[in-house]
Amino acid sequence: MADYVSNPFRVFWSSAVLAKRALFAWLNPAMWATQLFGMSLFQIAFFVYVATFVNNAEVTVEFVAIGNALQSLAIVSIFAVCNITGEEKNQGTIENLLVSPANRFSVFVGRAMFQIVNGIATVVIAFFYAAFIFNVDFSHANLVGLALVILITTFAMTGFGLMLSSLGLFLRTSMIIANVFLFIGLLVCGVNFPVSYLPAYIQPISYAIPMTYGTEAARMAVSGASLGEMSGTLGLEALVGFLVMIAGYLMFRGFEHLARSRGTLDRF
Repeated sequence: MADYVSNPFRVFWSSAVLAKRALFAWLNPAMWATQLFGMSLFQIAFFVYVATFVNNAEVTVEFVAIGNALQSLAIVSIFAVCNITGEEKNQGTIENLLVSPANRFSVFVGRAMFQIVNGIATVVIAFFYAAFIFNVDFSHANLVGLALVILITTFAMTGFGLMLSSLGLFLRTSMIIANVFLFIGLLVCGVNFPVSYLPAYIQPISYAIPMTYGTEAARMAVSGASLGEMSGTLGLEALVGFLVMIAGYLMFRGFEHLARSRGTLDRF
C-alpha cells in the first residue's frame, strides 16, 4: 500500500479512472451527451447572431465562431475542474484525502484528466458546427496546427481550472469563482472581439489567461498559417499554461495550510 501511494503515476492513473467512474455513477450518459453536443452550438449561435447584428468589419461571423468554438471548452475546464475540491467537501471526503500520503498534485491532476478528454471532444464538435452550420471556411486550414491548438489549449485551461479549484479549500465553494472567470473569459480573451478593443489596463489580464493565445492561434490555423508561424503564440500559451498549473499547486498547498489552521476544510 505504501508503495502504491508513493508512486505518483499510479496515484494519477487511479484518480483519473475513479473520477470517470464516479461521474457516470450519478450523471446520466444522455444528459452528458446533451451537454457535449448542445452547449457549444447554442453558445456559438448566440454570439454569431449578435456579431451579425452589430455588423463590425473586424468582428466577423468567422472571427466569432472560431473564438466561441474554442472557448466552449471553458465550461469543462473551468466549471467542472474548478468544482473538484467543492465535490470533495460536499461528499465529506476532503479530510480523508488530505490526510492520505498520496501526492496532492497527482491526485487532483488525475481527477481532471477525464475533463481534458471531455474538453477536446467538446471543441472538436464545436468546430464541426462552425464549419457546417455557420459556414466558416476550413478549405485552407492547417488541420495539424488546429489539432495542436486544441490540445495545448485544453491542457492549459485545465491547469487554469485547477488553479481556481485550490480556492475551494479555503472558501465555502469555488463555484462562484468559476462563474466569474467563465464570463471574464468571454470578455477579455479575444473570443468575441480583438483584445485591442479593451482598455489598456485590462489587456494584461487577457494575456495572463491561456485562452487568449489559444483563440489567436486557432484563427491563424484556420487561415492556413504554418506551424512555424504559430509557434510563438503556441509557445506562449504552453508557458502560461505551465505557470498557472505550478501556481495552482502552490496555491493549493497554501490554502490547504490556511484551511487546516482555521478549521475551514469541512465548510460547505
